[in-house]
Amino acid sequence: MIKKIGLKKFKVLYRKHIVKDFPRAERTTLNKFKKRIIRGQEVVYVYEEEGKEKAYIIIANLDNYVLISFLAVFEEYRGEGIGTKLLKEIKNNFSNKKGILLEVENPIYSVDETDKVIREKRIKFYEKSNYNIIDGVEVNLHSTMLNVMMLNINNTTIDKQEIKEELNNFYTRIFRRYDKNLFFRII
Repeated sequence: MIKKIGLKKFKVLYRKHIVKDFPRAERTTLNKFKKRIIRGQEVVYVYEEEGKEKAYIIIANLDNYVLISFLAVFEEYRGEGIGTKLLKEIKNNFSNKKGILLEVENPIYSVDETDKVIREKRIKFYEKSNYNIIDGVEVNLHSTMLNVMMLNINNTTIDKQEIKEELNNFYTRIFRRYDKNLFFRII
């Protein structure tokens, strides 16, 4: 079951897990995250099972889509299907949307074979939950090329232009306000 958490609990989550789960280049500072949460630009949920927190997800609720910004299973629970259960809960909670979007690093731009295997494994994980890469929609974020994947919730026609516009609007709000020097481009 997922449960929305507030700022106090988020601070603990950030210090205990997010800084370990995501490299510095892939995450923002605690203060910038807090501003996004306060403004309602992103929402943080933890996944609980058997009374234990086992994972977390940070999402942005766009107009017609949900964007998964961060998802991680706590290290001690990895390999138990928790991530798949979490994705299913998000799907159920946002069934009113056209789809759920997420970004994954494009394996073509891997720095070495180990990096390529990790990127491909990540894509396969999402594909098992029926996410598909949207051909022709990529994000260049912090000089990293990302494929955009989508879970089509209501079997609607995929409107690539609409998706690009919603992603552009989200990143413009986030980066133009807090990280003016950061670069993004929706392709």
